[in-house]
Amino acid sequence: MQQLCNPSTGNLETFPVVLVDGDGIVRADVPFRRAESKYSVEQVGVIVEFCGGELNGVSYSDPAIVKKYARRAQLGEIFELDRATLKSDGVFRSSPRGWFTFGHASFALLFFFGHIWHGARTLFRDVFAGIDPDLDAQHG
Repeated sequence: MQQLCNPSTGNLETFPVVLVDGDGIVRADVPFRRAESKYSVEQVGVIVEFCGGELNGVSYSDPAIVKKYARRAQLGEIFELDRATLKSDGVFRSSPRGWFTFGHASFALLFFFGHIWHGARTLFRDVFAGIDPDLDAQHG
């Protein structure tokens, strides 16, 4: 994670986070600038408790750990990658079948919109070309 300043100075946090309860009332925050905070985690004393999963029943009250999990919770479900079982390095890769599907879907979209484009050009060719100024009125 990239730090915006030296953590010992205490001026800036990395990501602003707002913690609300079930009724939508702001209970705590992790501000971008610590000086602007009315409900900072340190002032309010937030406790994070886990229900289910690997950390079931564990609770933390240390502000640094609470902030870490609050930031990670913004991105959705907090999960740890199991790197030991399959000797994974944490990089999500695709299989040949995935690339095959992606390539064909991409070309299908190009072909589809290409057909729409060229069909419209044919149908409206006279509109795009304009009217010849030397054209005489023909009576028949």
